[in-house]
Amino acid sequence: MDSINLAATGGFADIVTFIGNFLVLLIVAGAFFFFAIKVGRAAFITLVMSLYAGFALFTLFPYTKLITGDSVMTIFVANAIIFAVLTYFPYVLLRRISTSGSIHINTLLLSGLSLLAAGLLLAIGYHALGLSAAVPLTPSLAALFAPSSYFFWWMAAPLVGIFLTAR
Repeated sequence: MDSINLAATGGFADIVTFIGNFLVLLIVAGAFFFFAIKVGRAAFITLVMSLYAGFALFTLFPYTKLITGDSVMTIFVANAIIFAVLTYFPYVLLRRISTSGSIHINTLLLSGLSLLAAGLLLAIGYHALGLSAAVPLTPSLAALFAPSSYFFWWMAAPLVGIFLTAR
């Protein structure tokens, strides 16, 4: 009986540890998923594409070096606001010029795309916006986002996902 109890509680503890390690990624992925369900799949694809445009504009924005603050949290918040504004305008533009044709992505693929988009956003936050100062990443997330060589793959993953799910 003790072995059954140990297996049940050990398995539950492993699940709780896994969810705790990836909580930030799961929350952002859930937000993207519910955005896609609420607003529509075409708007979700537009949002993902505008993240790329916002990142490109953010890296070229000439005034980010002038941002100073008392703490790294202040600098992160300022960078996040600039990134959000520079992502918002391409989103509005892309929504206006994109066709409102129906995009058929089933829920399972949509949740996968949400996870990839959340990874993209966290990778941008970790490498460009200073997210690690605001939200300390767990060792598991740091292993996924810390190496600079992985940044390319996080940038490419949502595009590959959209390409594979588009019909």
